[in-house]
Amino acid sequence: MNPYAPEDADLLAAINRGEFTQNGFRNRDIRALLFPGQSIQEKDRQHSVAVTRKFLLLRAHGLIKKVTGTHRYQVTDKGLNIVTALITARNASTEFLTKLSA
Repeated sequence: MNPYAPEDADLLAAINRGEFTQNGFRNRDIRALLFPGQSIQEKDRQHSVAVTRKFLLLRAHGLIKKVTGTHRYQVTDKGLNIVTALITARNASTEFLTKLSA
């Protein structure tokens, strides 16, 4: 996973959205954000598999956890800290960081 790659950065931003804080998120929720307006059935299946693979990777790193008995996932406390730091680092510019250090 490369947080500076556009696809991975979009995934991290999607799972970090405030609307998923309370109830978590499902594969279909993230698919709707990552692939808007694409509802062709064959493509939808490919996108579902791709998002599932990303979820497995995020779970292996301890960034998300499965909610028992549901199809939902929650961002862990560790994941919240790491994802927020990665998004902040990705969005930071050298000019902004220079102003902060001065």
